[in-house]
Parts: sequence; structure tokens; C-alpha cells
Amino acid sequence: MKTMKNISKCLAAILLVVNLSSCVDLEPEPLSFFAPENTFMDKEGLEALLITSRKQIKWEWFGDAFNAGYCETPLVYEYAWSDVSVMGAPEVKEIHNLETQLTPTTSMALHLRYWDLAWNGIKYANTVISRVPKSTIDNETDKNELLAEGYFHRAYWYYLLVNQWGDVPLLLEEITEPKLDFYTVSRMKILQQMKTDMEFAVKWLPKNVKPGCVNRAAGEHLLAKIYLSTGDFQLAVDATTRCINDYGLHLMKERFGVNAEDASLDVFNDLFQEDNISSSENKEAIFVVQERYGIEGNVAPNGSARMRNFVPYWCNGAAVKTPDGKPGTTYDAGPYDGYEWVEKLGRGIAKIRPTNYSQYAIWGKCGNDLRHNENNWFDISRLKYNRPASKGGSATYFGTPVQRSFMTDTMRCYFSFPTVKTLIYKNDINKGKTPTGGFTDHYVFRLAETYLMRAEAYYWMGNAVGAKNDVNEIRRRAKAPELPSVTLDDILDERARELYIEEHRKVELTRIAFLKAQLGKDGYSLSNFSEKNWYYDRVMEKNNFFAEQYFYSTNAFIMKPYHVLWPVPLTAITSNTQGRINQNIGYSKIISLNISVSIRFLK
Repeated sequence: MKTMKNISKCLAAILLVVNLSSCVDLEPEPLSFFAPENTFMDKEGLEALLITSRKQIKWEWFGDAFNAGYCETPLVYEYAWSDVSVMGAPEVKEIHNLETQLTPTTSMALHLRYWDLAWNGIKYANTVISRVPKSTIDNETDKNELLAEGYFHRAYWYYLLVNQWGDVPLLLEEITEPKLDFYTVSRMKILQQMKTDMEFAVKWLPKNVKPGCVNRAAGEHLLAKIYLSTGDFQLAVDATTRCINDYGLHLMKERFGVNAEDASLDVFNDLFQEDNISSSENKEAIFVVQERYGIEGNVAPNGSARMRNFVPYWCNGAAVKTPDGKPGTTYDAGPYDGYEWVEKLGRGIAKIRPTNYSQYAIWGKCGNDLRHNENNWFDISRLKYNRPASKGGSATYFGTPVQRSFMTDTMRCYFSFPTVKTLIYKNDINKGKTPTGGFTDHYVFRLAETYLMRAEAYYWMGNAVGAKNDVNEIRRRAKAPELPSVTLDDILDERARELYIEEHRKVELTRIAFLKAQLGKDGYSLSNFSEKNWYYDRVMEKNNFFAEQYFYSTNAFIMKPYHVLWPVPLTAITSNTQGRINQNIGYSKIISLNISVSIRFLK
């Protein structure tokens, strides 16, 4: 009987979750036929919804950037419009020219899936937060732990939203009926609310949890991000210090895990072996999403597509020509002479293409940096022609280094990249065919970032010694020369070296842009944020494609200062007939609407 009861509860939860998972653009949705008050009344039901909340975060990191025209991996946009990279593929759907392609009517399914993901994540979190006080749970610790994780998930998504869109609606309760009166709330008011929530959360999140779950250290890490956003720098130092010192964590400096006995590898390589990320030996992992082969609840049925998204289209024989004019490379399924290159590099199609800054400049003074050695970084100059004569290649040049001067597309097909974070072979369902990236766990928060966050907090406080020491702690592990002093640029360079394909790069740049404007640093101000901001200036300084308005395929790479914030979907504004959601400055000129776009905040 108990078993049947549990099954019924699980089915009920699934039915509601399916209903909640529909696309969210702040439009009213039909109510579920299965009343949530009957579903999420006990600990088991609420924990089921928290599992769905954790799964929601996975969608950021896994899947093909575009699959049949649908964006599975919104994280690519955190890199496409930043200082470290751009969108690499030439198809029309890839956004190169933000001025003409990034508009309020741009398809959200194609390009701004974060909007959908975030509001759904907030919806799941608010259901937990609203239902815990009404639940049948008697144990106050259990209730507070559930509430704490609900606060975590809500704060996680709002942190991304306010650094992608700026001012957005603030939803603090479960919505149980159609709603047409959403209002824009100031970014800082939202952050202050998230700060209050997370200060509660870090008191109640459990210290020890199973891998993939949210622990107190993850709460401290997220709280520190929020403190940095609000300018509470000493509090950010306090939170990061607790995260570093109080939960049994430390940077991994000694070999560990599945390849520990392989003397040819190193500890940085160990960190990204899929069997090591969630291992109890790994004391650097703070918050991990699990997507290993066979794990129940995987969101990407074909595994990670990081090979496709972040690896060059090296196998395009039509562009990678030999000097005698024949196709030089191939990704044909093996076995054949030359197939080992497919196993080494996978089938990349360069959805993301690194800038000269991230590919070359940041490595200039790093010595024998582990992150840039042959174990962990593939220098494209090592690439050799792999198409044999039997498959139409050149017998003369087979197995010799690819000659860049004979390539017809060096933008997409020729760049270096971190193999340690993209090439995952174990349990790749395409192994022996054309691998695109296997199943693996993934770091959402890792202690190396915690150190770099504390370094930044020290920087803002004028504590040069503290900032230097934390950056050098990361560099010592990487075997890079220590820095005598540290600037904000140095911290961002270190983040680019250490956290590529891990951090929310665009979000962090926008956060710093807001900080500079709030503090009145370097001539920046909130009064003209969309006309003059540090984010845009940094992208123009570091991103050679946007700076030069490089023309590729059918479009040029063009960015304007107002692209520091993304456009609110038009449907969210026009369907909100009884409220007011403001459009971000700069986007009103793209479409003619009888709506006001003046900035008005709720006080």
C-alpha cells in the first residue's frame, strides 16, 4: 500500500512538472489539472520538485548548441558575446551582428533560451518556497533545509537574469492562476532580496550532501557572487573565506582519481576526468551537475556536445585543403588510417570560436602552465592531414602537418582550444564513429573560482596583497609564474585561463560593468549605462572580431554599448496587459510599438 502511495505521489509530481516545464515568457498559462496543493504537501513531494530544480540547471551546459534549429545549450551565448570568444558557425541563425539580429522579436527558442530556463527555474523554486509553510512536515530542520534550497535555486536564476537583462519582474510566490500584471523591478532591489534569501539559506543548507545536490558551500559561493554584485565587498570576503576554510574543501594539488598512476598526465587533467568530478577524493568541487552515462534524469540523451560546440571544424576537408588541392581531413567513421585524429579531436563544428585574447594573449607570460600543456590544450599547429588517399585525400601529404595557407576557412577550422574540457570519450555513444562529446559531470561552482572571487573582492577594497595572494594560489597550482601585483585585468585573465567553459563569462563581465557604474569608476555611471559601459569597452579592447567588425559568411561581427543587456522578448511586454515590463534601452528603435520604454523602477 505504501509503495502504491509513493508511486502515486511520484506520478503526480511528474504530471505537474511537465505542466510547469512549458516555455515561460511571463504569459499566463492554463492551470494544471492536478492541483499542486495535493502534490507538494510532504517532504517527499517537495524533494521531487527540488530534483527538477537541479535538473533545470543542467540545461545550461549540455546538448548541441543548435539541434534542428533549437538551442539546447544556452551557455554558448555566455561566450559568444564576451571578450573570450564569438559565435563561430556561419549559418544565418548564428548571431554575429547583434544590432540587426538580436532584437525583441528574435526567436527565444533559437537564441535566448536563458529567458525560458530562468523563469521556469524560478517557478519551481517559488513552488517549493510557497509550499513548505503549508506542508505536513513537522520537523523544522527539514522545512528550513527545503526552504533554503528553494532560495538557492531562485537566487541562482535571478543572478543570471539581472546580469543578462538588468531590471526584470520580481516573483516571490508561486503563481496559481493566470496573471497579466507583472512589473519591472530594479536590478538592485532584486539583488537585495536574493541577498536576504541566501543569508538565510547558508544557515540551513546541509554541509554534506550527495554529489549533484546543493550544499552549504555552494550557498556561500552564490552568496559571495551576490555580495560582489551589491558592492558588499567585506561580506564577499567573509563568504568566500568560509567556503574555502569551513567545509573540508581545498584546491587539488596532488594527483588523484582514475589516471593518478599515469605519470604523463597532471592534476589539472585529473580535475576534468568524468569519473573524478563527483569523486569523494575531489575536494575542489563545490556544486556539480551530473550527466554521466546511465544516470537517471539525464537531460541530453546523446551526452555532451562540447566537441561540436567548442572544437574547430578541423575535419572539414572541403576547407582544409592539401597543397595539391585535395581534401585534407575527414570525420568519417573508422577504422581507417587517420581515424585516430577523430578520436583525439572529435567532430567539432565551432559553434564557439575563441578570440586572439583568449587563444594567445593570456598565455604569453605563463611559462609551463599546466592548463596550456599538451595534456590539456590542443595547439592547432599539431593538426595533421588525416584523409587517406582511399577516401579521396592526398597520398603525398597524408600524415603531414596541416598548412594554414592552403585552408579556405581559418575562422571556423583553425584555432587552438582546451582539450581537457571538451574531449570526453568514455561512454561516448558515438565512440568508434564520429564523437561529439560523451557523458560527463560538470562543475557549476569550483573552489578555484571562489579564490578568484575573493581576489576580486580584495581588489575592490584596495587590499592589493590579498588579491595577489589569491590569484597566485591558483597560478602556483597551475605551475605558472607568480605575479608581483594584481589588477582587475589580471583577475579576469586568470578567470579566462582557469574557468573557460565553466564560468558565466558574459554575466561576470556585466556584473563588473554595473559595479563600475555604481561606484562611478573610470568615468562610468548608471545614468547612461546603455550608452557607455565597461562591458562594451572591454569587449572592444579584447575581442578582435567585434573590434574589427570582422565579416564572416553573410554578416559582420557588430556590437553596440546597449548590448550590455539583452532585449526583453516582445511577447512578454505585449501580453502583460495589466502591468508594465520595460524594454531595455536601445531596442525600442528596432520595432515601432505604442509602448513606453522609459526606465521606471518599483520602489
